[in-house]
Amino acid sequence: MTKKRSNFLEMYSELDDSETLKELLYINTLKVEKLEKIRANTSKLIWWLIVIPIFIFVMALFLGNR
Repeated sequence: MTKKRSNFLEMYSELDDSETLKELLYINTLKVEKLEKIRANTSKLIWWLIVIPIFIFVMALFLGNR
């Protein structure tokens, strides 16, 4: 048995099924919130590092031709 598995069993062995499910649901909710923050930050990085420089380059091409 792995160390993580034994830690898990120690942590949740005294809880009944309902309490265990609530605890796991809470942990899952925290992970989803963390992943949503990562997704939002990734979206911001894409805009700042890719889309905005491309837009500036295209504008420079159009304004440079006049």
